[in-house]
Amino acid sequence: MTQLKHLFQPITVGTMQMENRVVMPGMTIGFGVDEDRCATPQLTAYLVERARSRPGMITLASTLVHPLALGEAGPRRIALWDDRAWPGLEDLIRRVHEHGVRMGIQLAQMPGRLASEGTSGGSERLPPANLADKYLSREEINQLVESHGRVARRCVEAGFDFLEINAAFEYVLSGFLTPFHNDRTDEYGGRFENRIGFLLEVVRRIRSEVGDAVPVGVKMNGDDYLPERGWTMIDACRLAPILEREGVDCLHIAAGILGSYRWFIPSMYEPQGAYVHLSALVKAHTSLPVMAVVRIKDPVMADRIVAEGKADLVAMGRAHIADPEIVDKARRGDLADIRPCLGDCRGCIDPFYRSEDAEATCTVNPRMGREYLLVDIEGEKANAPKRVLVAGAGPAGLEAARRAAFSGHSVTLCDARPSIGGQLRLAAAMPGRSEIGEIIPWYERQLNKLGVRICLNTPVDEGLLDELRPDVLVLATGSLPEASLGFISGLENVGDIELVMADEVLEERRPIGDVVLIVGGDQIGLQLADHLLERGKSVYLVERSARFAEKMAIMDRFHLNARVKQKGVKRFKNVRGVEIADLDQVWMTSDRGRVHLHAVETVVLAAHRRPSVFLAEVAQRRGIETHIVGDATGVEGEDMGTVMTAIATGYDVGRQI
Repeated sequence: MTQLKHLFQPITVGTMQMENRVVMPGMTIGFGVDEDRCATPQLTAYLVERARSRPGMITLASTLVHPLALGEAGPRRIALWDDRAWPGLEDLIRRVHEHGVRMGIQLAQMPGRLASEGTSGGSERLPPANLADKYLSREEINQLVESHGRVARRCVEAGFDFLEINAAFEYVLSGFLTPFHNDRTDEYGGRFENRIGFLLEVVRRIRSEVGDAVPVGVKMNGDDYLPERGWTMIDACRLAPILEREGVDCLHIAAGILGSYRWFIPSMYEPQGAYVHLSALVKAHTSLPVMAVVRIKDPVMADRIVAEGKADLVAMGRAHIADPEIVDKARRGDLADIRPCLGDCRGCIDPFYRSEDAEATCTVNPRMGREYLLVDIEGEKANAPKRVLVAGAGPAGLEAARRAAFSGHSVTLCDARPSIGGQLRLAAAMPGRSEIGEIIPWYERQLNKLGVRICLNTPVDEGLLDELRPDVLVLATGSLPEASLGFISGLENVGDIELVMADEVLEERRPIGDVVLIVGGDQIGLQLADHLLERGKSVYLVERSARFAEKMAIMDRFHLNARVKQKGVKRFKNVRGVEIADLDQVWMTSDRGRVHLHAVETVVLAAHRRPSVFLAEVAQRRGIETHIVGDATGVEGEDMGTVMTAIATGYDVGRQI
């Protein structure tokens, strides 16, 4: 067992003792707040489940301190000015404290237009550059300063152990700090000393209200990652000792704002611990405890960050979403039992870029947000155990087998391939996406612990159904690529042009030429283009819709689009059809006209897939209870054909058996 000696050392932050250095930071999740902006049992259950693992502290995300219209856009947030909010918060604090965990709260104010008019990572719609001037008058600034103080006092009275002022990302205080947003010409604009003035007034007001009763922290950017006029690491290092002199007890170092060329929630293509160097730089300029954050999902990495003096505290947010028991497992040294965050952002971050009413979930943990409804109790068995046969060991089949076995059913998992993982293995082989495969050994370990019988190189057919005679069949047989005959004309003229399916290329079952046309530019097609470009191929990519890789998280899509463009892919969207007239006579027609695609040697079909469910009717004729999960249910639709949906359908079916 691995012993993490540094992460589980106690630490003092201001007047607060923490038993370890792991923090579950405040994260926008989009659920658990009702129409009156009060906490609900859903939020309490979500946080209490993670408190059972005993991190050093849990922080409640970005609550609002004042009823200005600033916070009306985007996900609902708790209204701390409203008396109705406090009974639910007091119950939440009490429930978290029952597990010996410190409870923090993040105080913030969010400009609505920031949430609705721009996105991070090079969006085509950047927010206006004078947000600080646009929104707040001197009177409104005074109101917000006063409300921070009143709310802070109320938080202490309610029992919160830690207050964090959110001056990072897209929040109002960050809009004053960064010259990109702050074009004011009064005492709050212009030079550094003026731009930090609003934050310092908030700090002083909170301190005057709460004294030393609880520690007060500040979350701020270490860098805005803007090409010009941004808040930089020099500014952060300059501000740190000033905040220390003002009585701040802890600094939480984030990065990025709306319009940054690096995402404030980095994608899978960014290295793990992408912004830890910023906390290390700030730490060199202050004696305060400093917290590192962003893509720190591995407790071993977290321990190393503390050991190397790069931070005193480590915020592990999405890792807590993926596995609520992560801290307890790390404390015991059972690292292989930690369900890994894949870093794909598809469930936890991306929904908020697709809809203002979105709620977060998790690619690998479909119970996330449903803890108050779905209670999984270790050792609780089904009243009538059944013989369950799962056909297909991709993500849907693995999860269905795991959850059914968790309930005490006798489970056999079969796959025609020589290893488990299915499409996960192909996805993990794509450049920059190896983390997708980290869930495979976790599933293998869980299935072995639960006694699932795994039969590889064993396709499920009528003979096997008759031999095993299962009570329940779960079809997790995925989908099969098929030719898009209506989209490609002239297939009879292919001649020497190789026509292959995407799966054949990914599995290297067919040789391909040096000039490749990929038909279909969703996640499979775009990742395949990246893969082939790295192998030195020349690639054309055509897509029917107006956007490539629509099913990927927006931050992954942004990075992947940049990667393939830099490598020289020739991409076409809004394509109406492809015509093959003869060798070197391949044409593409889009809304911009007809284009000749020169010297194409291989056409790869990556656009259409059909469910593989031929066994369903066979099983039903035999009276076998049959369920279909994952890609076998279909791949059309925004969330269909994704790892997240595959695992979610596997979990739900496995639980209901």
